[in-house]
Amino acid sequence: MGTVKIGSKVIDYEVIRTDRKSLGIHIEPKRGIIVRSPKQITDEKIKEIVKGKGSWILEKLDEIAEIKPEPLPKEFMSGEKLPYIGKRYRLKINEKEDFNSFEVRLFQGKFMVNVPKEVEGEKRREAIREEFIKWYREHSKEKVLERIEKYKDKLGVAPNNVKIKKQKKRWGSCSSKGNININWKIIMAPMSVIDYILVHELAHLKYDNHSNEFWQLVETTIPDYEDRAEWLRIHGPQLTL
Repeated sequence: MGTVKIGSKVIDYEVIRTDRKSLGIHIEPKRGIIVRSPKQITDEKIKEIVKGKGSWILEKLDEIAEIKPEPLPKEFMSGEKLPYIGKRYRLKINEKEDFNSFEVRLFQGKFMVNVPKEVEGEKRREAIREEFIKWYREHSKEKVLERIEKYKDKLGVAPNNVKIKKQKKRWGSCSSKGNININWKIIMAPMSVIDYILVHELAHLKYDNHSNEFWQLVETTIPDYEDRAEWLRIHGPQLTL
């Protein structure tokens, strides 16, 4: 661990020595500043390089500070609120002995969940969570296909296949075969953000990079895409169960 003063701030950074040929500085929300360095570079030289990147580091730290933290895991109890297409709906647990399975439905502005009475504790919480993931995935598929149908002709593209998947770090991806994968969690975001993610991936069917032409195509379809991307950067970690 190293320490350097940048302006009035004292910054800690972690050094990882590897067989790489060049030094790289990475800033991660949870781990902080990571310096990956060739083994032969001295600690003093590393500190000098880090200090020389001071303005960039402070800027990135400010950006990370804006990101909302992940919420605590849901307890899945009556009264909790869960997001769906940018709104939050209160959860109501219905517990009866004659229920033999879990069921989630959105009814009259509430998430109604039928729960077998004999299932308790952590087993019940996890079962409700899995049922919600199933519900979200089903509704993600329906909404994603609907919105892709709206935008594909505007962009002059047609995906080969669209899948809703569990993705740890990506909101979406597009393969060289024209297949689009979408993270099921996007259904928790506002519709404007869902549209941005889908247009982003559809645009990759024309440009498999983030060139100026790619961003011009996105902007032609969604003029305020930068605002929507910024919302996702800041609030994205909160779209979880």
